[in-house]
Amino acid sequence: MKRHNGRIVAVLALYNMDVCQLNKEETLKSLDNILEMEKNEEYPVDIDDKYARHLILGIIENLEIIDKVIENNLTNYTLDRLSYVDRSIIRVATYEMKFDGLASGIVINEALEITKDYSSIDDKQVKFNNRVLEQISKNFE
Repeated sequence: MKRHNGRIVAVLALYNMDVCQLNKEETLKSLDNILEMEKNEEYPVDIDDKYARHLILGIIENLEIIDKVIENNLTNYTLDRLSYVDRSIIRVATYEMKFDGLASGIVINEALEITKDYSSIDDKQVKFNNRVLEQISKNFE
C-alpha cells in the first residue's frame, strides 16, 4: 500500500508539473509539499516517500523518451490531448515498465486503480488507459 500511495503522490506532482509548467526543482518542491500536507492530515496514509521521489526524478530525467513511447502507442490521439491526470498516470506506468522493469500486469493494474480513483467518471477512461498501457507493454516485450 505504501508504494501504491507513492505512485499516487507522483501522479499528483506530475499533474502539478504540467498544469503549472514547473521545472525539475519546482516539481520536486511540489512533491515535498504534497508529502508534507499528507503528514499533517488527521488520518495520514502510509506513503513510500523514497519511491515517489524515485519516480519523479526518473520521469523528469527521461521525459522525452517516456513521452515518445506514449505518443507511439496512441491511436488517433496525441499526447497533448490526454488529460493532465491521465498523462501523469500513463507516464508513471510507462516509466515503471521501461526503466524499473516491473511486471507489466502489476504496473497496469496499479495505473487502472489510480485512474478509477482520480480520473474517470465512468469506465471509458479506464478502458482507454488500459488499451494504451497494454500496447506499450506489448512493444516492450
